[in-house]
Amino acid sequence: MKINNFEIEPFLREYWQKKPTVVRKAFSDPFWLEPDDLAGLSLEESVESRIITQEKNHWKVEHGPFDDALYSNLPKSDWTLLVQAVDQWVPEIKEILDSFSFLPSWRLDDIMVSYAPVGGTVSQHFDFFDVFLIQGVGRRKWQVGAMCSSESELLPDIAVKILKDFTPELEFTLEPGDMLYIPAKYSHSGISVEDSMTYSVGFRAPSVRDVVDGIATKALETLTDDERYRDNTESLGGPRGEISVATIDAIQEILTKGICDKSLVASWLGQYLTEPKYPELELIQEDIGTWQDRLRAGEPLYRNPASRFAYIKDKSCILFVDGQSYEVEIALARQLSDTQHIDNKIVLALIEKPVGRAVVQELLQNGSLTFLPT
Repeated sequence: MKINNFEIEPFLREYWQKKPTVVRKAFSDPFWLEPDDLAGLSLEESVESRIITQEKNHWKVEHGPFDDALYSNLPKSDWTLLVQAVDQWVPEIKEILDSFSFLPSWRLDDIMVSYAPVGGTVSQHFDFFDVFLIQGVGRRKWQVGAMCSSESELLPDIAVKILKDFTPELEFTLEPGDMLYIPAKYSHSGISVEDSMTYSVGFRAPSVRDVVDGIATKALETLTDDERYRDNTESLGGPRGEISVATIDAIQEILTKGICDKSLVASWLGQYLTEPKYPELELIQEDIGTWQDRLRAGEPLYRNPASRFAYIKDKSCILFVDGQSYEVEIALARQLSDTQHIDNKIVLALIEKPVGRAVVQELLQNGSLTFLPT
């Protein structure tokens, strides 16, 4: 699926993580779902969904799964249905991701789809992730303001996170097929001009809090009490009550050795970035008894839409899948992580070696790989 009227290199150079931009007629046929399809997903136990309604200054948030009776009682305007990770449930939505292959696959969060009748909005807010907003059915007006931070003030005692101050600097009305890119932390607000659907393709990035907490926690799994602070000539040469700069430097060196080891950082990062968005969901596991025969017979192999794949190549190649790590040949890691469609012939050649065969078999057992169409 190609993005029309869009050049990758100028976009990455001038806009990515820098400033908003709109691409008109980016998608020729953006009617992947009907409103009833989205409502149907919100009835499912395993699907994360919300309905936000507003009446004057009163906001209400309800969490799914919903039932048909709720939709019968909703007003004709001023509400929004939001369904997360629709790419995991609808193959046509997952195909949208092919359009963003110029960005690392491990940066993807999910594709959220929203439906709103006239007046539906979640009001002025900001996100800590980059997002592409693709307009499907209907029209929606968007306003974009200044950048925000965790210090930006929100309206108190409201169920929705709404910015207290918001001054629009840009305004766009998206028609079907138009796409608006909003970098992380830019304030924005969208309101449905008519019954409309929007596909939000979000790209996450670990925060410094995530990194420090995650790496420190992983380091504590192996650190012992043996490595301790030791005095040095400079730290012993000053007044008795002074904690010297040399002492601070020594503690910083201990910290650096303890949690800034490159292999430790790589291991944590690979596991963190591939952790399933919904770990409580059980992946469908394949019967491994005949899996090699099925591959040889030409039966296609797929990545499970709920699974995340990434790899790190340093002295060796480590493949990360759903928070687990496997040492593999780089060719297998690339085939399972980089390609849009897995090539059976290449996989068959790579599983001639026991290590590759064992990894593919385990991924099939875990449900991360599957023969089921996705």
